[in-house]
Amino acid sequence: MRRKVFLYLTILLAFHFTASIAYLFRFPAWRAPDEGAHFAYIQHLYRTGSLPVFLGKYEGTYEAHQPPLYYLTALPFVAPFLRADGQNLGALYSARFISTLWGAFVVAIAFLLVLRLKGKDQSALPIAFLSGAFASFLPVHLLVCASTGNDATAGATSAIALLWLCHICLDERNQRQQLWDATIAGLLSGIALLAKSSNIILLPLALAAVVLTSLQGGKQTVKQGDSAKKRRKTPDQPTQTRSITPTSRLLPLSLTLFAFALTAGWWLWRNMMLYGDPLAIQAFLEGFKDSPKPSDFLEPGGRYARYGTLSLTTYIMWVAQITLFTWLGIYGEPNEAVKGLARLFEGSEPNWGWVLIATLIGIVALVAIALGCIESCRSCMNAFKQKQRCLAFAQALPFILLLLVFAEFVQFNRHFFQAQARYFYPAHTAMAYLFAVGVFRIVPNKWAWHAAFVGTILLAFLAWLVWWKWAAL
Repeated sequence: MRRKVFLYLTILLAFHFTASIAYLFRFPAWRAPDEGAHFAYIQHLYRTGSLPVFLGKYEGTYEAHQPPLYYLTALPFVAPFLRADGQNLGALYSARFISTLWGAFVVAIAFLLVLRLKGKDQSALPIAFLSGAFASFLPVHLLVCASTGNDATAGATSAIALLWLCHICLDERNQRQQLWDATIAGLLSGIALLAKSSNIILLPLALAAVVLTSLQGGKQTVKQGDSAKKRRKTPDQPTQTRSITPTSRLLPLSLTLFAFALTAGWWLWRNMMLYGDPLAIQAFLEGFKDSPKPSDFLEPGGRYARYGTLSLTTYIMWVAQITLFTWLGIYGEPNEAVKGLARLFEGSEPNWGWVLIATLIGIVALVAIALGCIESCRSCMNAFKQKQRCLAFAQALPFILLLLVFAEFVQFNRHFFQAQARYFYPAHTAMAYLFAVGVFRIVPNKWAWHAAFVGTILLAFLAWLVWWKWAAL
């Protein structure tokens, strides 16, 4: 079994690196969203040895509000290629390759998450392989991993935290293990926040997992005379029941918060001192106040309403369509997706047939994800009925993470027009898991590997189509 797991994981990582590197060189330089500003962040670190300060959209680097994890990990690889004459193409490709490396974690964990949550199923391996293939080949993943920016880091750290939270919820843990689990959960939540501020959603998930695992213990039965390191199983040995006190239940929670504060607290404090806001949200909203926003399309007199305002329903559909296009990589870069959608509406798009094929594949993927959400909720409810609260939470975690990321996306788009699927990338591993589980909700076990093979071929075809037709736009 271990050999098969290692073999399939190696194949999936080969898929990831081959496709991502092909996209890396195909995607035009400086055309990824905000790529120049992300690269300027790395340059600032190199030149000054300090973190940049956010001064708004038009002064300094406008990505200065971002947490530093991606930029600090990229700096050692980018620095040797930085040139005074500004010819930094080699440095750009180095920065993009760091995104590719971070993306490998996303693919690996999409595979491992299925084995952890569905390991008892006969079809666990083909489900896991299809999950990894989805994570490897979906164009939004490849475009993120071929770009300079912190999205890949955000997805990787979110995926690692998700896997750990599922792990600690699935096994019976003694009190000492629970303390270590809680500490690591706080540590991973802090690291995720240092990748991207939107990953703050992992902290409440970590706290919920730690509370549930600490409550799961209830009472511990300890045999008198047992060693703490090794306990003998003698049937005639008297037993003693030791209750877990409220204080001992609070200790794991405290350790989670302490580890989170130790990891990311300095960043939150820095933001408080600089911007009066631990996540610099208000500074960001003020700095980008003249960026496109919903009112520009919905209200009379809006800057994009000179040909008439859009109804709210039409606007939401338009945002959804562009977001779907960027998720599937249709037209590659988000601005091109907007232009391409306009051409489709006008009937002047020459590649409409390819757009239709890619869109149909995307719709099938969305249906599978929806089925996966239903299956996740069903598994959660079954475990809850059996009073296995930790198992119920673990089964629901991918779905909950996707919901929280979607809520962040909606909230962000209430302030700005940002129809870009890369904002869903922190939930990419969760979506891969839900997609694979959804497919196998309707596929019999005897056809498991056939379904995994067909699904992988379709996803690989989509990745090739986007690389051929639109990645270079």
